Amino acid sequence: MCGPLALAFHARIGGSAMYHGGRVVAYTLLGVVLGSAGQVLGSAQLRAPTAWIAFVLAAGLLLLALVGERGALKIPGIGDALQRLLARTRGWSPQWRGLALGLATPLLPCGLLWSACAGAAVAGDGMSGAAVLGGFALGSLPLLFVAQLQAGWLQRKFGPRVLSFVQRAAMLLAAGVLVWRGIVALQGGGCCH
Repeated sequence: MCGPLALAFHARIGGSAMYHGGRVVAYTLLGVVLGSAGQVLGSAQLRAPTAWIAFVLAAGLLLLALVGERGALKIPGIGDALQRLLARTRGWSPQWRGLALGLATPLLPCGLLWSACAGAAVAGDGMSGAAVLGGFALGSLPLLFVAQLQAGWLQRKFGPRVLSFVQRAAMLLAAGVLVWRGIVALQGGGCCH
């Protein structure tokens, strides 16, 4: 879901940088909240929180690969709130508008983000939750920048079906790596710390 918002700033590097900066800050803060909530609810008592994070993220990726982004559940009212934000920021400079939209991205209906949020909630504490969601934001940043720079060319060159297949295959591959990492963490292996 944040991909289309990122593309809105493809011609303005300042707006794009502010969008991504706002996104990283918002995701990291959300990670602190979710990780702290998980700690209060007892996720710190998990035998190997790293393994559970990996399994939750893998399940989210598997679900997205099967049903696609459009098939993910949508929270009622979020679309209206985003439209109001877009209308309110229309006259703002590209930088301030980018920052506002970046800060609002955690509110968007995004199945991939929701799986990362679940991972943050079982991370064990606020700082670990921040690391999960901050890492998610930073990890997705290069792909979003490439999408901003090359979206039209990729769409023309490969078409939507090929791009959808590549996206789903990448999700399945990432889910497999996460499951492997979770199994290693449960066995007490040190290769992934």
